[in-house]
Amino acid sequence: MSRTGFRALFGIMRVPFLILTPACVVLGVASAVWTGAGVNYAYLLLILIGALSAHTSVNALNEYSDYRSGLDLKTTRTPFSGGSGTLPLLPEKAGVALMTGWACLLLTMFIGVYFISGLCTNLRPK
Repeated sequence: MSRTGFRALFGIMRVPFLILTPACVVLGVASAVWTGAGVNYAYLLLILIGALSAHTSVNALNEYSDYRSGLDLKTTRTPFSGGSGTLPLLPEKAGVALMTGWACLLLTMFIGVYFISGLCTNLRPK
């Protein structure tokens, strides 16, 4: 992938805002540890990947939707609203945004199904 491709992908993913996800996960883990719970680091890693994937999916699908609806072209961008500006500048990357959103959504779903399916033996009620 070219340098422009990576910049477009990072814009679509809204990478600067993804720092919120690990901050929230760490806060939840800290709260659990504070109450005396143990931490399964393999599960923690899966949770972090799933949370980042969910956040990225929402960002990418929102970028795609706002571009396709024309909202991005009507909105005055600020650092916190109006999208990344990637798709109005590089409209040929709209497919990348859609595929990124769906791929991350599928990854999130697979991780969620793993946790709710009972495959995690340590999470089953006794």
